Amino acid sequence: MQLPKLTPLSILPLLLITACTPLGYQKAQVDQDTHQDGYLDKEVSPGVHIIEVRQEARYALMFHRETTEARFRAHWQQRAAELCPNGYTGAPEMISPQEARIDEFYCTLEVCQKYPLLSGVAFCKKVYEL
Repeated sequence: MQLPKLTPLSILPLLLITACTPLGYQKAQVDQDTHQDGYLDKEVSPGVHIIEVRQEARYALMFHRETTEARFRAHWQQRAAELCPNGYTGAPEMISPQEARIDEFYCTLEVCQKYPLLSGVAFCKKVYEL
């Protein structure tokens, strides 16, 4: 039995579909060798958290920018709600990796600039008990 030849044009739709796979809600696993998409957060002072969400999804941002940004925003809000169970103030914005506030997402290489990230500061509301 002879297998059909795969041409670049027959593989292109598969690559586009794969490249547009939605980002799942997960903490990014970052080490020296790999960068997994997801969120990272850092508490900069009590009740003040920097939250950033990234995905290397150039085609998703090109073809479905509003949907992709909405998904990033939903992940940011979900993480803010987990970190601040009594509510929070603050909102995220799309930034470039050279503007990232969390070191693991910071990158000045030209290749990195193709993958913007969502970043913002969540200020937790405090509940005082007497």
